[in-house]
Amino acid sequence: MARTGGEILGEHALQDGEPDRLGFGEIAERIARAIVDRASTGGLVIGIDGRWGSGKSSLLHLIERSLGKLPARSRPTILNFRPWLVGDRDALLNSLFGELAEKIASAALEGGDATKETIQKSKKAAEAVRRFAASISKAGSLVETAGELWGPAKWIGKGFQGIGKMVSGEKPPSDLASLKAAITRDLLDLGHRFIVTIDDVDRLEPLEVIEVLRLVRSVADFPNVIYLLCYDAERLAEAIKSAAKVEDGAAFLEKIVQLTVMVPSPEPFELRQWFAEELERIVGPVENETGLERLRMVIDQEGGQQLRTPRSVVRTLDSLRFFWPAIRHEKVDLADLVWLQMIKDGAPALYRWVESYVAGVATTSFGTAKISEPNVAARLKELQRICDDGQLDDVMYRHFLSEILPGLAVGYGGDEPPVKIHQKINAGERQTAIEGRRLASADHYRLYFSLIGPSHSVTQASMDAFWSAVDDGPDSTASILLDLHRQRALGTLRKSDVLFERLRAMNPTLWTEARARNLLLAFGLMMDDAYRENPDEHLFIVTSWDRAERLVPILYAQFLNANLRLAMTEHLFGSSPSVGWLTSLFRREILAHGRWGDQKQSSEKWYLSDGELSRAIDLLIPRYRSMSMDQILDTPRPIHIFYGWNQSGDEAGPRKLVADATKSDEGIVRFLSQMTSVGQSSSRGNYTSLRRDAVTPFLDYDAALRHLKAIASGGSTDLAAKAQRLLEQAEIEEED
Repeated sequence: MARTGGEILGEHALQDGEPDRLGFGEIAERIARAIVDRASTGGLVIGIDGRWGSGKSSLLHLIERSLGKLPARSRPTILNFRPWLVGDRDALLNSLFGELAEKIASAALEGGDATKETIQKSKKAAEAVRRFAASISKAGSLVETAGELWGPAKWIGKGFQGIGKMVSGEKPPSDLASLKAAITRDLLDLGHRFIVTIDDVDRLEPLEVIEVLRLVRSVADFPNVIYLLCYDAERLAEAIKSAAKVEDGAAFLEKIVQLTVMVPSPEPFELRQWFAEELERIVGPVENETGLERLRMVIDQEGGQQLRTPRSVVRTLDSLRFFWPAIRHEKVDLADLVWLQMIKDGAPALYRWVESYVAGVATTSFGTAKISEPNVAARLKELQRICDDGQLDDVMYRHFLSEILPGLAVGYGGDEPPVKIHQKINAGERQTAIEGRRLASADHYRLYFSLIGPSHSVTQASMDAFWSAVDDGPDSTASILLDLHRQRALGTLRKSDVLFERLRAMNPTLWTEARARNLLLAFGLMMDDAYRENPDEHLFIVTSWDRAERLVPILYAQFLNANLRLAMTEHLFGSSPSVGWLTSLFRREILAHGRWGDQKQSSEKWYLSDGELSRAIDLLIPRYRSMSMDQILDTPRPIHIFYGWNQSGDEAGPRKLVADATKSDEGIVRFLSQMTSVGQSSSRGNYTSLRRDAVTPFLDYDAALRHLKAIASGGSTDLAAKAQRLLEQAEIEEED
């Protein structure tokens, strides 16, 4: 069945029908011909040496295939021996000799020109091998001593020693040497070559490595039997050094392996080309020219670092075969995903650092957390340690990283580090990352690591639903905003907070006058209800109220003439039910315009024009006057309504309402309870106080305290307890 490019292939040697991307075919043919034409009849051990993942197993497969294509008269019999599938030492012996005997017995028949004589020779040689194996197995218990893994290797062939020298007074079986001599005669007489291939020798346990090497070189070194061993020489030498207790594992290996074939290293550009061709089969064509150029840069820049072996190419492609179908509908950035999969397999420590870093950037991007300078320094030091091969010395690579990772800036020498991290990200950069669904996007980064978006993100489906509601009208918009407000994002953040942050950084061309109108009116419909659902989250943090307020100048800017802006002001401040939120916005403008206090700002920072603010005052004061004390106290942040009413120029209005409402014990306790404020100090931590300056604009403070004392002295009622608590809060204010 033809492959489509989407199925995960896993690590495996090249198979028949698969393309020879590394050009090993011609090399294998020449090695196969040399084995047949040049190898002596005395037996041979050939090593195929290459790094893990370099294609040793594929080269071995191609050599076997080339040998199998030789003319029948010169074609050897191939035995694939895999010692890591065998259990203990005895099983290893039985497996090799058993398989070898079977191959020898059938050699004449497989040649295609068998005669009665050649068949008889095959059977005779096979039987000699079986007898030898049986004798070796029996002798094994006699010759095993401390530090000696395979005693027979010591006394068969050139290394022969009497068993009495190893085990007190006992002698080895007298027929082993004669049995091996018989095998030698029979195999020479048969005149047929046998190739025993042993792959992944370096993956065996160190003790197993020694057993296999002694087996092929001393115990089973038969004529016309050639061993092809695949291994990474450096790793194998370390295993030999550990198990054989020798100083030089490489020198030991040289005594075993008589000829070494080095697996040729593929050209780096060949590996990158292979990767690019297969990637196109996985993801299809990339139509965006900018995205395609970035993808090419990733393959060239990071691919040059990470795609160093055939295995690294296969593993990275398999990672993409797994991840891409799962998240392609999310329209993540392909170049970012490819880069991340490359470093996941090639530089896992960097991958984990990136995962931690982008998560930290996402957390700080909403202002809910801050990374201290020592933590920034420690994180940078860790990055430099991970990239200790000089990667960060390359200014081009630093620019490459800065294009992928948020808040990473390039250093330019001197006393500066090579890169700077956790730098400020402006609104435009943040929005570009969000719109591109980049790894740098706080809304999308988790997709690249766990196939799902961050818990705090607003999904594209939610965004689409939001815009559909905005286009439908204020009521639909208010409904979806309340729904998002009820969904937790991160810490105290709500999904509505995330949405508002995204809207602030949004491309201005996405706004229309109708959308701005509907969203502003939706704020007027739902912001007080949103506050009521989470009244305890509005102390020291930036809230949805604040974030919605920051959107006001952006939305007002969509009204292209003064009449439209004024009409919006009249609708919003004249009839919208969220009086609490409107008052917060209103007070902000009173202070910014300098209508009250000394915090006047330049007109560029005003949300409303001077005329619009005057109209808002004209609309809100009658609304305040029409409200009862109960209605005001049931409004979110009632203290702000009293302040706003007072600061708008109608000082008498709130004083009269308060004076009438606080004549009763219940009235004054309820009013003063709403006039408290929360503070913080090193000695008290967070505390609540009843401040004189908060009460005085509306009520005689000292008279109010006397009233509270009278209530508190009235017994153990709930009202008396509340009055006592207010008195204690007043004492805190006096102490400060």
